Amino acid sequence: MEKSMNMLDRPVTVLPGIGPKRAETVKKLGLETVRDVVFSFPRAYKDFQKVLTPHTAQANEEQLITGTLLNLNERNISGGRRIIQARLDDMLTLTWFIHYRGRGPSFLYRRLQKIKQIWVYGMVKDALFGLEMNSPEFFDKEPMHHGLMPVYPLISGVSNEQRKNWIRYALNYSHELEECLPPNISKNLLEREQAFREIHFPADWEMQAKARKRIVFEEFFLFNLGLQYGVKKASGFKHSLDGELVERYLKSLPFELTDDQQDALKIVGKDMESTFPMRRLIHGEVGSGKTIVAEYGAIKAVESGGQVAMMVPTEVLARQMIQRLKGSLGPLGINVTLLIGHMPAKESDEVRKALANGSAQVAVGTHALITEKVKFKNLTLAIVDEQHRFGVRQRLALLDKGNADLLVMSATPIPRSLALTLYGDLETTEIRQLPQGRKEVDTRLVDPRRRNDVYDYLVSRIKRGEQAYVVFPLVEESDKLDLKAAVNEMEELKRGLLSTVSVGLLHGQMGKEKEEIFQAFYNQEIQVLLATTVIEVGMNVPNATVMVIENAERYGLAQLHQLRGRVGRGDKPGICFLLSYNLSELGRARLDVIRNTNDGFKIAEEDLKLRGPGDLLGVRQSGQPLFKLANLLEDSAILEESARLVQELLLDDPDLKNYSYLKNELKRQRY
Repeated sequence: MEKSMNMLDRPVTVLPGIGPKRAETVKKLGLETVRDVVFSFPRAYKDFQKVLTPHTAQANEEQLITGTLLNLNERNISGGRRIIQARLDDMLTLTWFIHYRGRGPSFLYRRLQKIKQIWVYGMVKDALFGLEMNSPEFFDKEPMHHGLMPVYPLISGVSNEQRKNWIRYALNYSHELEECLPPNISKNLLEREQAFREIHFPADWEMQAKARKRIVFEEFFLFNLGLQYGVKKASGFKHSLDGELVERYLKSLPFELTDDQQDALKIVGKDMESTFPMRRLIHGEVGSGKTIVAEYGAIKAVESGGQVAMMVPTEVLARQMIQRLKGSLGPLGINVTLLIGHMPAKESDEVRKALANGSAQVAVGTHALITEKVKFKNLTLAIVDEQHRFGVRQRLALLDKGNADLLVMSATPIPRSLALTLYGDLETTEIRQLPQGRKEVDTRLVDPRRRNDVYDYLVSRIKRGEQAYVVFPLVEESDKLDLKAAVNEMEELKRGLLSTVSVGLLHGQMGKEKEEIFQAFYNQEIQVLLATTVIEVGMNVPNATVMVIENAERYGLAQLHQLRGRVGRGDKPGICFLLSYNLSELGRARLDVIRNTNDGFKIAEEDLKLRGPGDLLGVRQSGQPLFKLANLLEDSAILEESARLVQELLLDDPDLKNYSYLKNELKRQRY
């Protein structure tokens, strides 16, 4: 009989109440296996430890309170709404607001009429006439759940009660959660199995805190281990000194390199010539010339008899990069090829054969580069562009294709404190200087009442032969409703304020035509590109001078900085208009930061303070949080401690010969 797999690795359909149809629904919550269910943590807890009375209730706390329901009444208010109010023991006012246009009492009112002794849960507040609780959850008998009740992320068709039941069932197999931390580390923390039980159904706040600390530490430890594992190995590929091809390339550059670029080339050259594997992050401003460093490294690798893989986050950027590299590396006789997901099977097969036999020297691609079918004859340099768009496992998968040096490129400035931890395995080189002649982009926050003036100005610049972007705040390209709204707005502009100029539409859900539209914009056949944030990184159209960002309050600062970096890349000054229609006090503070400085590093620091690390690292936009439970700001001390312990572990055992279980756990991670 075939050996059965662990229960935690089975699909969610083994859980009670989940058939094939519901499995498709819960997949949207990231739940595909029983392990996913166990690793999907509560977003909050309801404190059912004590049942209070209105006499003992405390203001400004969420509490479970019981009493007699008195003075129940219902009345109409504006907009087809009704208000239902009652008193609990004549000491606590309860209020519910509902939408109801029918005749007679509402369903909620009729339901409340049948209850005398009631239990309500919610936030108690001090009001003009005593304590009150708005829109409380209520029960007609004492809740069965005692202690802290977990509250999970939900989706239409899935209730919190169902999620609790699935967790209870899955935790019957928590013994499969074998300890994954070294004994000298885990001895100071809650045992792994107990931590997972207590994080879902904690006995009290103290146990919840201990469980959270254990799991947060584990997340950080495994994340840091994934970053640093393999870095300390004894030898890498030793590239040769700069030769004729590098010399010809540098002489062919039509501009003088900045001091920062020259320093970066020297550092990368020294790294590649070493017997130790290079692990370097080139970290710089939008338009600071990081690609020059990548091209230099690629030429050096090829001249040393190696191959190069450059992984970028989108197919549009891959096509744009291949076009650039064919122009810069092609004249040197270097064979550059493209490998992306949307390619004819015959064409992708030919590319894979060329990589395997070594005739293709430089490959540019997306995640397609790390599929099992792709084999390199001699991969000696891996380049990852926009590192924060990729997970640790994807980067490791690329490195596993050969004995390769690693060069990571990031145009999203990251605060030094965060970079030191998140990229703890990488040596960091900053390129802060902009190329000579590159001017700061004039950034203006505009009252929406002057929107027509902004577009009139944009058209006037177009009439001078320049080009422009108009960006709409569609962050999740999978959001069909949001996408439809954005496209409708684009079409309205096309017919109205921009009816006198040539306009193209671009968004992430488009297929092959996306590349055609961008190419038409690049060739100046389209004057204004109306787009979503798909243009955020890598787009290089020197003739584009005007950027209009609609609903600017919906973006992170780092993202706004990336977007405005698309204009002013040629010899003409760039201008960026921020249009905001719903500006809070915090929103204005954020947009003032972007308006007052072009320094991406300062902007990143402010973004970290104001919005947290999610937006900064691009993980909220992608819909995948970097960590399931840990918070990079609140848990920074645990993060630093875990990084230190990982370094000590790898210095003692760089190949993890004594920690096979750690290797196994790393393979399971989905960071």
